Amino acid sequence: MKKLVTFFLINSLCLFAVSAKDIIQFSGFVRDAETGAVVPLCAVYIQNENRGTITGYDGFFTFAAGKGDTVLVKSLGYKTFKVAIPTDLETSSFTKEIGLERDLYELKGVTIRPLPTPSQLRQAMVNLNIPDNLQELAQNTIEQSILTDEISKKTNFDGKENFSQYVQSQVGYYYNRNGNQRPGISLTDPFAWARFIKDIKAKKKKK
Repeated sequence: MKKLVTFFLINSLCLFAVSAKDIIQFSGFVRDAETGAVVPLCAVYIQNENRGTITGYDGFFTFAAGKGDTVLVKSLGYKTFKVAIPTDLETSSFTKEIGLERDLYELKGVTIRPLPTPSQLRQAMVNLNIPDNLQELAQNTIEQSILTDEISKKTNFDGKENFSQYVQSQVGYYYNRNGNQRPGISLTDPFAWARFIKDIKAKKKKK
């Protein structure tokens, strides 16, 4: 009940803050600054307020903002773009063509050394000591604070985290719907590895 009351109070304060400004309709297109190609599913939101939207597949966005607001535009693989809405606008709308510059990430090198033969790899995996209780496995491999949040599902999110979660869910939805592809399997998921190794052991016992 307290969480529900807090949620409504925060929303009321946000609405009050927005209503105190001169509201305009902010619209535009987000494109790659180098190629001119549209950037779909790009996050466009007001700085420090975490209100905004995402671009469509045509790179277009539109949402209500206030005069004087600073809007952030973010997309994976691009540098963050900032645009300030003029305070002296005489119209009720503001349009901006946004070009995002690509951002480079330098990853550390990883060396992978395979076992000499597939049979040795199979034997090594079969001999792994996997506990029957998956929660015990998770407790030994995942930081306790992260495990507690994942199991309880009671983590309180602020506005920015809620927006990020919404964007990720929308990306997954459109990716699966239009690409007819299943989500990838994380190689760092201990539960998936435990199921995989148990399946191998089960097949070996049947033989």
